[in-house]
Amino acid sequence: MITLFQCLYLFLFSFIFYQGAAALSHSTALSWLTAALGAAAAGLYLWKTKRVWDRCSFQLCAWIAVIQLMSAAAVLNGATILPALFVIVIFAACEGLRIGQSASLARFSDKIVQLTQAEQHANRMLMDVRSRNHDTMKHITAIRSAQSKADTQAYIQNWADQYSQYDRFLKGENAYVAGVLYDFLEKARLSGITVSLHMHTPLSSLPFSPADQVSLVGNILENALDSAAETQEKAEIKLETSLRSGLYVLICENSTPGMDPKVLDTLYQSFGRSTKSGPHEGMGTYIIQKLVKSAFGRLDFTYRHPVFRLEIKIPFQK
Repeated sequence: MITLFQCLYLFLFSFIFYQGAAALSHSTALSWLTAALGAAAAGLYLWKTKRVWDRCSFQLCAWIAVIQLMSAAAVLNGATILPALFVIVIFAACEGLRIGQSASLARFSDKIVQLTQAEQHANRMLMDVRSRNHDTMKHITAIRSAQSKADTQAYIQNWADQYSQYDRFLKGENAYVAGVLYDFLEKARLSGITVSLHMHTPLSSLPFSPADQVSLVGNILENALDSAAETQEKAEIKLETSLRSGLYVLICENSTPGMDPKVLDTLYQSFGRSTKSGPHEGMGTYIIQKLVKSAFGRLDFTYRHPVFRLEIKIPFQK
């Protein structure tokens, strides 16, 4: 059905351009040429707004299509350019409404997806904790049957290390951020990536809603993890948080196989640029920049092969 609306847009563009040219000139050839230009403009417009079409509700598209058809019919009632200009104004107003509504739906949908994923990560972390508690009696039995004190001490130390592996990093975090952080640490461990965390201030202290905290932290860690995983040499990720002069400072460094200078020039400035190689759209960097800007923060990055460094400073609010 969306394709039908897009075809309608092609027709309306061509029709309005044709009628407008016919009102200004009596040349049929010129009118048809203008109609072709209108169709080309419609194609370009549809391509530029393709991301919001999937998020637009059918009811809204249907109502807008009816309004635009009725306004286009007004062009037939006059032989001047004014009716065509009237239709263009109506079209612009309807498109502003449609794109605004679609963008809002897209933001809400993305937040729901991110919170759902964070909840899944938190549930996975909870299951891991429960499974370890379930094995407590088995560990106690093993300690009782140990033959020597040295074996007992070694076993207890290994057991304690397993329990406290991530505890110091997850303290102070809310369930959503803790789930994202736990999932990141597990993926890094499975990928053989060395992770160094210096969490002087919890990530949950970031001045955002829980959904935006998940978006910011999740995208930063995901970009760092994906980029480090592509490194042929020993991959490493460093994450540091602190408070300095009323600013929340977040620094993330990760190994990277290399970056195109053209990408660096516009990274975190325009959509379509990514810190990762391959066919990535740069959505993560776009979200990071948007969130930092909304909090009146500052984002800086440097690249010195093979390390990419991202530094974010945001005014801290208690």
